[in-house]
Amino acid sequence: MKINVPEKYADLYLKALSEKKQLLEAKIEEFKKEIQEIDNHISALTSMPIFKDGNTYPQINWNTNAYQIEWSWSRKIAYYEGYKGKIMTSGEIVDFIMEKEPELDKQKVRSSVSAALSNRTRSGIYAKFSDPISNTTFYGPSEWFTENDQPHIEYLPNQLKDRLLGGS
Repeated sequence: MKINVPEKYADLYLKALSEKKQLLEAKIEEFKKEIQEIDNHISALTSMPIFKDGNTYPQINWNTNAYQIEWSWSRKIAYYEGYKGKIMTSGEIVDFIMEKEPELDKQKVRSSVSAALSNRTRSGIYAKFSDPISNTTFYGPSEWFTENDQPHIEYLPNQLKDRLLGGS
């Protein structure tokens, strides 16, 4: 590609091209993350019993308050949300599910939980908050947050509340 740029504008043009390149690279990274999320969703869906041949499907008891391995990832997250009653990290959810279902592959659980949290956040069901000190991301129902995506004090875990509010 041949470009005729007067010498006095060469530096500006070079800077503009560099900035454009950075923007495009950032978009590529964003697309890669989106592709990874899609892969996570596909993995989560194809690991469901309906995609496995020769399985007999147990009757699911939906009216129980006990944890059910047959639940969707979103339902398992909602169960943990009710159990904890505070904003939560994806790692806490993964650990909880692994405690209930130790035979699962932790990496697949992590991917599936991440995908489900991402979907719930994108749809507005959940909001997320990043701890400014540890950069840990917490999730919870949108109604647990203010309009500025700050969690209401009563939904902060005690350790986070003490650190952010200075022991209040």
